Amino acid sequence: MYVGEFLLWFGNAMKSETRKKLKMGYNHADMTLKEVQKDYTQESVSDNPRPIGPYYAYNDRYLEIRGGMFENFRGILTWISLLIFMVPFTSYELGIEIALNLYFQKDDDIVLGVIFIIIYSIITLIFIYLILRYFRYIYRFELFTIRHIRVRFNRVVTRQVYIQRPKYCGGTVVFKWEHIMPSNFGETGSDMGGTNMVNLMTFHPYKTGFPIAHSVGIGKNTYNPQDYKDEWEFIRRYMEHGRDNLPKPRLSTHLPMPFHGFSGHVSPMIHAVKNAPTFWMYILLIPVFLILLSFYTVGYFISECLCWQPRWPKVIRQAGKTGKPVPKETTLSDYPETVQQAILDSRLEWGVRDEKTGKLVDYGNG
Repeated sequence: MYVGEFLLWFGNAMKSETRKKLKMGYNHADMTLKEVQKDYTQESVSDNPRPIGPYYAYNDRYLEIRGGMFENFRGILTWISLLIFMVPFTSYELGIEIALNLYFQKDDDIVLGVIFIIIYSIITLIFIYLILRYFRYIYRFELFTIRHIRVRFNRVVTRQVYIQRPKYCGGTVVFKWEHIMPSNFGETGSDMGGTNMVNLMTFHPYKTGFPIAHSVGIGKNTYNPQDYKDEWEFIRRYMEHGRDNLPKPRLSTHLPMPFHGFSGHVSPMIHAVKNAPTFWMYILLIPVFLILLSFYTVGYFISECLCWQPRWPKVIRQAGKTGKPVPKETTLSDYPETVQQAILDSRLEWGVRDEKTGKLVDYGNG
C-alpha cells in the first residue's frame, strides 16, 4: 500500500492551483541547523546490529531492503477494489445472458429484455468510466503497480542510496549515502515505541540540494523502538565497513508468496491481544483476529499477484562495477516542468532554523 508515499509526494508536488482549490496551506517542517549538519552515517546507535528485513539482496557491492510505509495494511484496498470491479463485470454478464436468451428464443418478453440490456449496458459503461477516470487513483496503491518499493544501498565506489517507487510517489531517485538522516530516533526524531511504524529515512534539502525532502520507510513495522536502531546500525556498518562481523540476513523473494502478508498482519494482532484490558476481551479478540488475518493475508497475496517488480535502470544495476558510470543524483530537472514549479512552490516548507539565533538559515532553498 503506497498511500503514505503518495501523500508525502502529493503534498510536496501539488500545483498551487490544486492547493487553492483544496484550501490547503503550506506546512512548515523546520529543523535545527544542528540536526541537518550532522553526518548520521558516522555515529553508532546500537551494539546489536540486526538485519530485520525483509532483504532482497546482500553482497559486497550492495544490499537491498523492502520499502513502504503501510505494507501491514496491504490487502484492504485490494478487496474494496475487487468488489467495485465486480459491479461492471456482473452487469455485463447479466446483459449478455439476457441477450443470448432473446437470441435463442428462451425468453418471450422481448421489450422487457431489451430494457434490461440497456440498463445493464449503461451501468457497465458508467462504472468502467468511473473506474478508469477516477478510481484508478485509488486502486493503483495496491493493484497494477510496482509490487514492492525497494531501497538499495550501494557501498562500492558510488556510496549511494537508490529508492524505487511508482511515478505517482516520486519515481526512482538517487542520493548520496552521507546525506541520509534516520527520522525515528536521535537528533531528527524521537523513540517511536508502540507506534507500529517502519524505520523512516529522510534526505533533507539542506544536504541534497533538492528543493524538498525525500522520505522512505524501510523494513518491517515494529512496536519496539530498539528495532529501528538495530537495523539502522546494521545498514550503517555495512556501508561504512562492509560485511565483516555482521550477521547475514535471510533473503526474501520478489515473487508473490501466500505467507508474505502473514507476518505483517499478525504482529499488530498479537500486540493487541497481549494488551487486552481483560481476560474476556482477550478471548473475544482471538476469533475476530483469526478471521481478519485470513482476510488481510489473502488480499495481500492477490495484490502481489496483480502487481509486477520492475528491474532497476541499467546504470543502477551496474553501479559500482569497474569502468561503469556512477548514477546521476536526482535533481529538479529530472521532473516535468509543471511538477518542477510545484516542487519549487513547496520548498519553503523545509526551513532550517539556527538554534542559537532562532532565525531561519538561508541555504539556497528559499
